[in-house]
Amino acid sequence: MIAIVGAGKVGSAAAFNILKDRISDVVLIDLNAELAKGEALDMMQAAPAIEFDGKIQGTGDFREMEGAELVIVIAGQGRKPGMTRIDLMNINAKIIRSIVKEVVRYAPDCKLMIVTNPVDVMTFIACKESGLPPNRVFGMGNILDTIRFRSYIAQELGVSREDTHGLVIGEHGDSMVPLVEYACVSGIPITTLLSKKQIEKIVKQTRTSGADVIKLKGATTYAPGAVIAMMADTVLKGRNRVMSVSTCPQGEFSCPDVSIGVPVVLGKNGVERIIELELSAESKLLFQESIYKVKKAIATLEF
Repeated sequence: MIAIVGAGKVGSAAAFNILKDRISDVVLIDLNAELAKGEALDMMQAAPAIEFDGKIQGTGDFREMEGAELVIVIAGQGRKPGMTRIDLMNINAKIIRSIVKEVVRYAPDCKLMIVTNPVDVMTFIACKESGLPPNRVFGMGNILDTIRFRSYIAQELGVSREDTHGLVIGEHGDSMVPLVEYACVSGIPITTLLSKKQIEKIVKQTRTSGADVIKLKGATTYAPGAVIAMMADTVLKGRNRVMSVSTCPQGEFSCPDVSIGVPVVLGKNGVERIIELELSAESKLLFQESIYKVKKAIATLEF
């Protein structure tokens, strides 16, 4: 069973994708119990159409997460136009701390996935506050950034998104690092297919993509909802997919005492292992700047 904390637009979209893909039963938890119950009822009424025979429950009671294999935390204030993810930090930090206490109380054996922004800082807080093994606490991080990166590569080349591959590391924010040196189309490096100017445009689009959606419609919904379901599938089915998630490295990439997006093998135990990459000189410098930015944010947290 999966417990999702936060029944807003992203939480509900994630829950529906999890049901539609027949990944797991879902308990949707929100302080606004009526909202959670209403969303669950709406999804259950769609169950025959999506051929889902499992359970979806809405509640305001954290006790209902007992026995959850995966707890996904999406609750928190959303980013508004003109607001950076770091602006949200101290508001959402209090929310994460309170939720983590409930998770440890009722689902101590779970894998804990953080989506609340700024996700790197919130993942760091969840790891420290929960006391859970570091491999069992991770954030959505750069998986969303990576699929955006892939989409823009495909768009620029006029090829199928399915054949584009890439990786983004670092902060899930303005200092993210799309790894141009590892991006390809069916194994063909994009550096041989695109000009430097085209690549620079794609990198910029990737970095601003979340803010671009927020500026136009106020929030991102469908893309994060789909990514959350994809990650849930990977964990519950032990698929050991290679993804860039926000995690607390234990010495890898020379970045202790921080949570940051790095490539991992994501599976049944959460972060099965971190994959260290040989980075270009430019990517290494940008990654260190991204680490510094997250560390600086963590250092200014209000306790």
